[in-house]
This record gives sequence, structure tokens and C-alpha cells, in this order.
Amino acid sequence: MKVNVEDITSVQKKLKVELPPEVVAREIDKACQKLSKEVSVKGFRKGKVPKAVVKRLFREHIEERVIENLIQETLPKAIEESKLVPIVRPLIESHDQLQEKEGFSYTAVIDIRPEIEIKPEDYKGLEIEALPTEVTEEELENHLRAIQMTFADLKPAEKDHEIRENDIAILSFKAYINGEPVPGHEAQALYVDVGTGEFNETIEKELIGKKAGDKIEVDVTYPEDALNAQLAGQTVHYEVFIREVYVRDIKPLDDEFIKKMNLGFESVEQLRERIKNRLKEEKEKKAEEFLKEQVLAKLREKIQFEVPERYVEYKLARLIEQMQQNLEEKGHTFESAGISVPKLKEKLRPLAEQQAREDLILEKIAELENINVSGEELEEKAQMLAQATKASLDEARAILATSMVPRIIADKTLQFLVSQAKIKEIQKQDEVQSESASEGESQAQEKESEG
Repeated sequence: MKVNVEDITSVQKKLKVELPPEVVAREIDKACQKLSKEVSVKGFRKGKVPKAVVKRLFREHIEERVIENLIQETLPKAIEESKLVPIVRPLIESHDQLQEKEGFSYTAVIDIRPEIEIKPEDYKGLEIEALPTEVTEEELENHLRAIQMTFADLKPAEKDHEIRENDIAILSFKAYINGEPVPGHEAQALYVDVGTGEFNETIEKELIGKKAGDKIEVDVTYPEDALNAQLAGQTVHYEVFIREVYVRDIKPLDDEFIKKMNLGFESVEQLRERIKNRLKEEKEKKAEEFLKEQVLAKLREKIQFEVPERYVEYKLARLIEQMQQNLEEKGHTFESAGISVPKLKEKLRPLAEQQAREDLILEKIAELENINVSGEELEEKAQMLAQATKASLDEARAILATSMVPRIIADKTLQFLVSQAKIKEIQKQDEVQSESASEGESQAQEKESEG
């Protein structure tokens, strides 16, 4: 076997592998012998079909099998001999036609990890900011108000009622582009919670102040990167009819109301305490993620290198796959949701490249700092995974080893980097609000004195 390596880029190599005639002949013989035992040919007993007959009748099948076997058996050895470590599955770029008594060659594209130069000062002592985690009274009141809205009864609006935010409008609409109807983009009785933007922010703003029975016409211009291929970059003319309007009958938030909700609370105070604790947990989690995001952003800015293109493609494929699974769980597909996959790929590509860059940086820092997963940790996580998935312990260990260990090490590395960072506390929200109020009062007093 002769192996030659050609540089495409610093992170992508072309591997040319040449195999001698005797290796090809041996593989052809093996394929013929195996096939003669598997096939039935009229006039011959099974397993006794002559090699020449097998070659003549199943030439294409033999060629495919031999080429596949030759590449599968020799490529790992060629990669090892060339001292390359692929970061993603090698791509077979081309190969010869199979000719008996002749050699065989093929080329593979190998994407490798970049050489990343990182000094301790690049990742230790990074200056980052911490978000406040205290729950403000305003945040608590907003959540309580949302509960009142959720559990409010809906009642038909008075005849002359003008639509306000938080009203429910039942609409029918048709959409046109250049005077032509947009296929599938219409409705006869669409439920719209006005002001949420869940339907369309521009149209919902136009609904404010209108009444049941009114008709409105609205033009909406969609961005070029809109995921719905039909609407992307288009100005869509909507003809909307307001069929019905409902208003929320909001009940006072008292102990009686709380009990009627049947959520396991006996008083407003119990509910407030539970919400406050939940908000606190959410803010602490958000604050932790914010610290990690800042660390990663600073690392991306400081540490520059070429990211393997096919590693980015791998990350992009995982993002698309995750979105597809999320849609399928809701009973949709990309097509039924009106999502253009090419546009989605274009939109997600920067995120895929960012994730690829971050993974490679964290991997390098983990190597420098000897961050890994101990046997005890792996066993504990394997037991937890086995229990959660009903898999055997061996299966859980295999899953961890092949797909989860790199993620666990990356998470540990990120936690290490946060622990090494210089964290500055962001001013608390209450203090910011009180300072703003004080400034407003001072300005008002100045204006009064000027008057």
C-alpha cells in the first residue's frame, strides 16, 4: 500500500491510497467465494457455482462489494500511517474503476483538528459580569398578573367595544403577493391573542381600536431570511375580517380565587412564595448561563484559528436534526410549517461555526489543564442514564463513552473557566430603578425651579 498526503488547507488533507494488484485480486476472490455460497444459479448446486460464472453474472455486485471492502479495510491503516486524526468521518472523493490484475487507488478528504495556540492568560482571569438574581416586586407582580390573565373567563365583547391588548379576536384573512393569493396562507377562524405578536405584530397593532365586523387591509414586508420560503423578501397584502371579539373577565387575586384554580395552594401568600422561589431559580440559572456565554465570547475573540469546514457541516446537521425532532414532536414537518430548509441552513450556519469553534477551544483547554472524567464519575452517570432510559448498564456505559463524555468534559472545562474569571457584579435592578427615579425627581424639581 502506498499512501500520499496532500494539503488542501491547514485543517483539511487529501489522502491518496494506492493498492497493488495482488491485494485487489485477493479481495475479488474472497467476494466471489462468498457470493457463490449465497446465490442460486440454475444448473448448479448452491455453493458449487464456478468462479467464472459468478463473475460473469454478478459483475456489478462484485465490483461494488470489493471496492467497499478495499476502502473499509485499508483507509484506517492509511490514516494511521499518515499520522492524521480525523475530526469527522473521512469523505471518499474518488476511486478507480475496478480492473482485475490491476492495482486500485482512491482519494479521501480528511478533516483534522487545527493547531490551536493558547496561553494561560488567554483563558484565565477573564473579566465578566454577573447578572442580579434577586426577584423584584415588579417581576413578581407581572407573573401574578399573567396567572390572572390565564385563568380569566372569556366573554363576548359589547357591540361597540374597541379592541385592546389582551383581548381575543377571531379573524378570517386572505393573503396576496402581487395580487395573487398565497397558497395555504389563509384562515376562516383564527384565534388571536392581541398584543402577543404570536400571529403577526404588524397586523395585531392594526387591530387595536377596531371592532367586531370591521375589515382591515395591512401590508407586511417579510425579511429576506424569513424561514417561510413563500413569504421571504415579499410584501404580503392581508385582507382581514374581524369576526368576533372576546374580553377577559379578570378575577381579583385573592385566597378564594387561588383555591378555585386547584393548583394546590391555599392562599395568595403561598402562591407568591412559590413563584418567587421559581423565579429565583430561573434567574440563577440564567445568570450562570450568562457567565458561560461571556467566557465563550471572549475566548472566540481572543483565540483565532481555521475551523474545519466539514466539522461545521456536522454541527449544522445536528442543529437541523434537532429542529426537525422538535417539529415532529408537535406533529409538524419543515414542509407543513412552511420552513425552507436551505434558508434555515443559511440562517443557522453562523451558530454551527460558533459551536464548532467553541468545542475545539474547550477541548484544547481541557487538554492543557488535564480536565477529564474520572472512572467514578462515569460509573455514577452510567447508572443514572441506565435508570432514566431503562437501558442496561453496559449500554449506558457505551452511550457515555461514544457521545456524552466530550460534552461532560466541555461542561467541566467551562465551569473551570468561570471559576478562574474575574466576576464583576452588575448593579441590582432595584438600585438602578431607584437611581432612575431619583434622577427623574431631580430633573422635575429643576424644571419647576426654572419655571
